[in-house]
This record gives sequence, C-alpha cells and structure tokens, in this order.
Amino acid sequence: MHGTSHEEYRARYGLPWRRGLVSPQLSKRLSAITTDRIRNGSFKPEPNNRAAVAAILAGGRRKDQPFITATKAEQGKEQSRRNLKYSRMDFEKVLTVMLHRKVNLNEACMDKELPSKGTVLRFAESNPGFRKKLLDTYHALPYPVQARADMFSPQFLGDMKRLREKGLSAKEIGKRLHVNWKTILKRLKQPN
Repeated sequence: MHGTSHEEYRARYGLPWRRGLVSPQLSKRLSAITTDRIRNGSFKPEPNNRAAVAAILAGGRRKDQPFITATKAEQGKEQSRRNLKYSRMDFEKVLTVMLHRKVNLNEACMDKELPSKGTVLRFAESNPGFRKKLLDTYHALPYPVQARADMFSPQFLGDMKRLREKGLSAKEIGKRLHVNWKTILKRLKQPN
C-alpha cells in the first residue's frame, strides 16, 4: 500500500494491529482517499507506534479505536468465571439449589454466583464423595427432571419395569411417570 511494506506502513502511521480491511473494494477506496490526502497535505500523521502500544497495554484507548473494540477490552479486564476458585461449599450449594428449585445441574448452574456445569462435573470426577452426593441429588429429583438430565434413579427404572409387566404401553407408562414415551421406549430397549 502506497509503495511501502505493511510493516513500514504500520510503523509510519502508528497502527499496532494487524487486521485487514473489510473488502478489497473498500481497501482500494480508502487507499485512494488516503493517498490524495497525503499528496494535498491534509493528512499529517504523528506516528508513535510504541506509545500507542503502551497506551493499549496500559488499558488506554486510541482516539480512533472503535467503540466495540473498547467494550471488548473492558469486558476482558473483568475476571473470567473460569479463573475463579470455588470451595467445597460452593459445590454443595449447587446440590442445594437443584433440590430446592427441582432443576437439573445445567439449569442450576445458570446462576452466575455458582460454578459452571463443567466445573461441577470436573470436581465430581476428582471427588468420589461429591460424585455420590450428585447422583443422590439427581435420584431425589422428580422423574421429569431426571429425564431431562438422562440420570434415572433405580426407583424410576423399577417403576417403569413394574408398569411394563402390568402390560401398559410406553405411552401409558410415560403419562403415569410424567416422562416422554420415547424416553420410556428407549429405556425399555436398553439392557439392564
């Protein structure tokens, strides 16, 4: 562009980013406009690339920086949920929320103050005692919630088999247990 390399151009005009323009047509149009401004003397940059980079790293904002980029930079400064350290009490609170609200793990972890679903599952993998509590919590939930999570209790499976032995169809079993009949059919086809 303008007979210089990309590196020289960025250094000359103080551009710290390496982003292309939106389209080749726009690039050509902007290049022509900038070339005309340089030729007629209306464009006089004061390049200071190091100062621009230092200002950005310090949390500053260039005057020509788009609003959305500044907004993303502000959001990036906030601490990420993934980097938070949770105590065992936080994980226990997830189980309490599941029981009180009668929701599955995914729905309970929508609360921003609680650990994410992935964090809870990783904690359950590394802590067998907590894993057992999580399963017990699921088994204490109503059957429709168990169905949404695909985490059925032995009691549910027993009720389902008992109703099947009485000769009820999958649709009738589903109505009685408040679960979709396709879920019942799928469970009946699975081996013990």
